[in-house]
Amino acid sequence: MKKKKRGFEIDGTYSVIEHKLADSEAFKDLNLSTKWLYMEFKFRFHGDNERHIIFTYKEAIKIMNNITFIKSRDRLLENGLIDIVKRGGFNKEPTIYGLSDRWKKFGTKEFVKFNRRKIKYL
Repeated sequence: MKKKKRGFEIDGTYSVIEHKLADSEAFKDLNLSTKWLYMEFKFRFHGDNERHIIFTYKEAIKIMNNITFIKSRDRLLENGLIDIVKRGGFNKEPTIYGLSDRWKKFGTKEFVKFNRRKIKYL
């Protein structure tokens, strides 16, 4: 007896955005460039590096200009989709980012706002 073939196969790696996130006010508040940048962060997530994602300016300017990257990155930080775990810059160390779930409380009193002053330097 022949096995029935499924209608689709997943080839290669992929990144997903959960429906709960896509439907959230934090995500709806983003423009297209910022949503694309979030996908770039998701592409760098491999299942075990949620708090250790490296995304350099050199990589960023390959997909968008520097000003758009900074504005989009800051919006992702402000809306709680990513965090800066450690700030780079000294000795050409990259900034370490992390995916965040702060967005779940975006727009509520419990939302934890991003605070640049609390970012550690490498």
